[in-house]
Amino acid sequence: MVNILISGLGGVGGYYGGKLAQAYATSEEVAIYFIARGEHKEAIERNGLRIQSIWENFTVRPKGLSDKAEELGIKADYILCCTKDYDLEENIRSLLPAIDKNTIIVPLLNGANIRERIAAVVPDNEVWCGLTYIVAMKAGAGVIENALEHPKLYFGSPVGRHRREKELEEILQAAGINGECREDILYQVWKKYILISASASSTAYFDKPTRVVIETEAETFRSLLREAIAVAQANGIDISEEMCQHVLDHFWKNDLTTTTSMHRDFMAGGKTELESLCGYLVREGERMGIPVLTYRKIYEALLSKEKGAKNGV
Repeated sequence: MVNILISGLGGVGGYYGGKLAQAYATSEEVAIYFIARGEHKEAIERNGLRIQSIWENFTVRPKGLSDKAEELGIKADYILCCTKDYDLEENIRSLLPAIDKNTIIVPLLNGANIRERIAAVVPDNEVWCGLTYIVAMKAGAGVIENALEHPKLYFGSPVGRHRREKELEEILQAAGINGECREDILYQVWKKYILISASASSTAYFDKPTRVVIETEAETFRSLLREAIAVAQANGIDISEEMCQHVLDHFWKNDLTTTTSMHRDFMAGGKTELESLCGYLVREGERMGIPVLTYRKIYEALLSKEKGAKNGV
């Protein structure tokens, strides 16, 4: 039996966990487990996890559900880590009861150093890289809404091929998930990170949806892209501004309403991924002697805004 544990049932974890639980509901070969908390967990216990979109609507129940890994009574073969960046280390430590030497952890967070941070907590485990292109969110307790017809999930070992990559790829694809093991996973991680970092930083700063920022604040947005690309190139990633712009144009198209999760977090006055999506670029750029003046300006403004929200200002 292959045990797959989904930790972090927001838009990303909820969608992919839902697809997996639907596909393997009666399987004797693959079992799906969820970690969820609070009202979200209670709603799933009562009514199941509901996935909603204009393409599909379904409700699923996992093999096991708990807010504590030890209560699941399993050792996971794979963990899809979909928590927020600011909960990362604490989340991984909370999963230790479900981790043994065979557990492979696949993070689907937006960040350039996520794998290294997880590996520092579980140095004896395989930690792969992962990312997803998806527009999904928790619409309420027990409900996930997906707004992208064909989400993509990329993963892979950054230190050479691993025999189990094919196994996970087949499990994902059999569940109707567009999952792919990539040999160029570090390039893919940085490409996604650049796009999300620039989009999240600018939407939160200007308080506008992504496409509106790209069109009305083009000079600032392009400056963010160039600075992030320079940092990526200094880290050995061969990526161009043209490639990033092409992906942006394809991904956001003419959508004038969709924004980033970090922008939504700022609007809600809650915790944000500012340090991972903006602060990391500032620190890494300055460490390497790369000018990141636009990132520095936006980071300082958003840091002040975040502190003001915490203090009720």
